[in-house]
Amino acid sequence: MKRWGFLGTMTALLAAAFVVPPGEGPALCLSRRVFRFPCPGCGMMRSVSAFAQGRFGDSIRYHLFGPLVFASMAALWVAALAGVIRRRDYRAPDSPAFNGTLGVTLVLLLGYWAARAATGTIP
Repeated sequence: MKRWGFLGTMTALLAAAFVVPPGEGPALCLSRRVFRFPCPGCGMMRSVSAFAQGRFGDSIRYHLFGPLVFASMAALWVAALAGVIRRRDYRAPDSPAFNGTLGVTLVLLLGYWAARAATGTIP
């Protein structure tokens, strides 16, 4: 049953990216609402949505990591669908290379956030 939940979640997230117009609606960032300061992911969903809808320049402007997140979401959707077809639950990779990649990505995300915060370019 977990595999259907994972597939449903990934399908809903991808569908939202294709349907929801980027930049419309309230800001959902809890950090921005509570602390009045944007988080490292601010602009990410707008970027993902813009990318899904073919607005690549807007996607990069909202958040540089948005296209990467969209590609990751699409890959996870394929993995979820494969799990349903093969009747196996999805398991995240657990290898030093994968974990190292996550660590480097986190450092880059935080550096990008700090640069955007310092220059006032966070949407």
